[in-house]
Amino acid sequence: MTTHSPRDNTPFATPTRRGFLQQGMATSLMVAVPLPLLAQPAPGAATPPTPAPAPRQPQSFIRIDADSRVTFLLPTCEMGQGIHTGHAQILAEELGADWKRIDIGMPVRPSPEYRLPMGQMRSVGSFGIRFWHDPLRHAAAQARTVLIQAAAARLGVDASTLDTQDSAVVHAASRRRIPFGELVQAANALPVPAEPVLRPASQRKLTGTTVPRLDTPAKVRGEAVFSTDVKLPGMAHGAVRLAPVHSADVASINEASVRGMPGVLAVARVPRGAVVVAESWWQAKQAAEQLDIRFTTTPNDTLDSAEIERRLKAGLDATGVTPALARGDSAAAFASAARVVEADYHVPMLAHACMEPISGTARATADSAELWIGTQGHDQVRMTLERALGITGDRMTLHTTYLGGGFGRKTQGDIAVQAVLASRAVGGRPVKVIWQRADDIQQGHYRQTMMARFRAALGADGRIQAMQVRVSGPQMGHDLSGRQGPSDPFSLNGLIDMHYQIPALLIDHAPVRLPIPMAAWHSIAHSFTAYWLETFINECAAAAQQDPLAYRRAHLTGQTRALAVLDKVAERSRWSTPPAAGLHRGIAVAESYGSVVAQVAEIRIVDGKPKVERVCVAIDCGRAINPGQVRQQMHGGVVGALSAALHGKITVRDGRVEQSNFGDYPLLRIHEAPRVETDIVEIGSPLGGVGEPGVPPTAPALVAAIHAATGRFVRSLPLADHGLV
Repeated sequence: MTTHSPRDNTPFATPTRRGFLQQGMATSLMVAVPLPLLAQPAPGAATPPTPAPAPRQPQSFIRIDADSRVTFLLPTCEMGQGIHTGHAQILAEELGADWKRIDIGMPVRPSPEYRLPMGQMRSVGSFGIRFWHDPLRHAAAQARTVLIQAAAARLGVDASTLDTQDSAVVHAASRRRIPFGELVQAANALPVPAEPVLRPASQRKLTGTTVPRLDTPAKVRGEAVFSTDVKLPGMAHGAVRLAPVHSADVASINEASVRGMPGVLAVARVPRGAVVVAESWWQAKQAAEQLDIRFTTTPNDTLDSAEIERRLKAGLDATGVTPALARGDSAAAFASAARVVEADYHVPMLAHACMEPISGTARATADSAELWIGTQGHDQVRMTLERALGITGDRMTLHTTYLGGGFGRKTQGDIAVQAVLASRAVGGRPVKVIWQRADDIQQGHYRQTMMARFRAALGADGRIQAMQVRVSGPQMGHDLSGRQGPSDPFSLNGLIDMHYQIPALLIDHAPVRLPIPMAAWHSIAHSFTAYWLETFINECAAAAQQDPLAYRRAHLTGQTRALAVLDKVAERSRWSTPPAAGLHRGIAVAESYGSVVAQVAEIRIVDGKPKVERVCVAIDCGRAINPGQVRQQMHGGVVGALSAALHGKITVRDGRVEQSNFGDYPLLRIHEAPRVETDIVEIGSPLGGVGEPGVPPTAPALVAAIHAATGRFVRSLPLADHGLV
């Protein structure tokens, strides 16, 4: 598996796309993968993208070298989700290559030919497989076609009698085989078919199977290069000291206060603070803590969580809010309702708490920069450098390392600016800047805090005839883009596209601006809208005195995918059979990122607190490319969601974040982790994502199980606030 480090001697260490192409032109077969094949709107995009223009140049590349090694260059990073292994499976199967001899790397410069339809080169939205599957198969089939044609000419046989296997063209009748590398020169002279014949489903044996991840051996051996692992000759180290209030900036810096400390080389002023550069990171950290730096005062210096909650509650009662969705006559339905169910919900801000804190290395001049960063937001890094420092994209080289977790936080470009300014401060020496865990939590970009008010009008049969939803909180998508509107998918996805069949539906969003930076958090809006909606559905079922599974089925007429996963998770959890003594169950279902996931949480009350013993998961993600990896992603989603539901909360006092480390921002501990059992439901659905869809149903399923045990619905998270942890 190719990694991207200063030690690499791979095609990906070349500074430009041109270099990659030039290395392969003479002795390699090059096939382009045009991204506009799937020019479709991105889920969660703030505004629909304009249609992609006709491609003027290829956007990603498959290269087959003279030694039969296959290289695939694509702009999707490996951040622990196993995405490159899935890509290798797709490519190897269609091409007929040895999947273990496929190198997958990333371009070293974000540019138009690598951008997704959302307009940026980013690794987000669980796009890795569902976006790349069809273009990869198409390009691999093109390469396979010309390789077979070249082999047919050499062997003097009909091309229809040949196939590819283990990186060679094989003539079964005579048992002759020619390695790909011996055919690339002849294949290069052949026209590439615009519409190659894809392998039929009967020949697809590699995808759909669980194979070991390609990146595991390097990680086990300690050879995988993460951002904090980067080493360069002459490298210095930097530690940050940033304004504790996010809207504050530097008022003054007394560099003399640290000039005589061991190893200190320079103090670089950066946005909202400074980087102290020293010969070692420990020296830099010690000096950063002693640095005499003063910050500006702001109107937000007295902001606290209580004031934030007051603003959100005011939004719930606001008038004149423009609807994001209005369907049917909800007023009439409420006027004639047999019963009205109402509930207010609240979720806090959350930190991303990636296992690898923010870090990055730069070697920079006045107008150029070479960077080594574990980033999922390549164009965000480019745009941040352009805006802050005037470094244009053609003067920037970005080596993408492995990421020790991303979850949306590592789409930001702040570390790039800090590393570049630190390098400039020491005459262009490479500088690696590493944040402490406290920096990572207190200087983060957070999942927004939100409130919602739900009202439902139930008919005599208990069915929901109308629902009204008021959301109050930041419009993250609009705040990031500077545009305002009634419907922000970063805040409303999962509500405005709900699949429950409700005749009258009214949804609006009262925007509340907060002086705190926000970023997409694992599953974005779905992380809280699923908690609200699914908990409210369970509340309505309880009010109607109906089984929550049957209640959902009654409101999901015609929703084949949701019904299929509900049926499967009910089977796995034995929902129709009373649970064992002391065991309590809760159920939820949510669609996000092209996949539908249902979960049943099973808990036991121990010393008055819920102990999650098992979570049953059923997912319809279309055809599972690597089922083992799908199950791992579901497991990770459940664990991350339980961390947030049980413990996760960022609070503010005197304008600054109070939490600083895992002692006061705990993640799920081993003794809290449940058994997770995942079933993959394949009913012919389109390909969906798996990196994020495991998160949304977990919290509402847990809350439903607590209701089954106690008769109480928990309407705000985390559970620790309610004495339930």
